[in-house]
Amino acid sequence: MATYNPPQPLWKRNVAGILDFLLASIVFGFALSKFFPSPAHAPVTLPNGATTTELFSLGPWPALLLVVLIVAYFVGLGRTGGTVFQRLFKMKRAK
Repeated sequence: MATYNPPQPLWKRNVAGILDFLLASIVFGFALSKFFPSPAHAPVTLPNGATTTELFSLGPWPALLLVVLIVAYFVGLGRTGGTVFQRLFKMKRAK
């Protein structure tokens, strides 16, 4: 667990973690969907008549690779001064 100097509020640590997870999953998921294309899916029609499409679609092995990349994102950037949103929120780590 990271130690911050000065200690950061719980809300700040949680928001940074959630935003980092969303950033990593969307960026890596989109990149993996381009490297490992899956069959195109038809748009989904909602009960109100609107249609939606998927941002990206992954098979089982690319999804597992996505999990590995997300863990590597947190471990790698956590050891080198903080993740993207930790740096944006100016969360200083204790040495």
